[in-house]
Amino acid sequence: MAFPLESFLLVLARLSGLFLIAPIFSSRQIPVRVKIFVLLILAATMAYFVPVKYALIIPNAAYWIAALVMELAIGFTMGFVAYVFLAAIQLAGQIMDMQMGFGIVNVVDPQTGTQIPLMGNLTQALALLIYLGIDGHHYLLQALAQSYQLIPVLGFRFNAGLWELLLEISVYMFVIGVKIALPFLAALLTADVAMGFVARTVPQMNVFIVGLPLKILLGLFTLLILLPLYIWIYGVLFARFFAYLDSVMRAMGL
Repeated sequence: MAFPLESFLLVLARLSGLFLIAPIFSSRQIPVRVKIFVLLILAATMAYFVPVKYALIIPNAAYWIAALVMELAIGFTMGFVAYVFLAAIQLAGQIMDMQMGFGIVNVVDPQTGTQIPLMGNLTQALALLIYLGIDGHHYLLQALAQSYQLIPVLGFRFNAGLWELLLEISVYMFVIGVKIALPFLAALLTADVAMGFVARTVPQMNVFIVGLPLKILLGLFTLLILLPLYIWIYGVLFARFFAYLDSVMRAMGL
């Protein structure tokens, strides 16, 4: 059986877009050579078993370049949906850090190479564990393999419906980030109000020295209490992510 070189190149381009931004696949902790090796193995395997459909015939090199660019954009868009949901969880951690006084304490995120606060790193690591636990990375690969049924080669459509859907997902990221951090905001706001009353009634007390460790302790205690709830919320969020991914794939294929 001859090697399907044409299907291999097209699948490789779509997978490359996914590997550029999707969680786990785009991690900087994975060496580049390992990424390339995994990418080639996945593309070669999928080229044999995934039926690659075409919207148009590819007659010359110009069409080939256009097809590869479109395939890269399709994979990148699918990975972007997964990235947004993890970014929402990281945003919630950053909001918690700002309220707890950890806003100036940054650590390097090994997934993206950027600096994020402590709680943002913690919430993102927890979300990644849940993401791996529910096989979210496998679902992404399965969705990409099935995407040729909805989005054939040269069938990518960046229309108004897709643009509005991506904008809705991006706005949803900020809404979810605030909602996740809302219990922290309520608890720490209560602590601020209480320290304000203390400052008025006992002016000799240095409220700043007392209030900063108190807010940190209260924040950590709130996290400990709400941790089971957050694990459930993250599972619900990833279920919403799967639904959004299906909608994005359908919008790209219209």
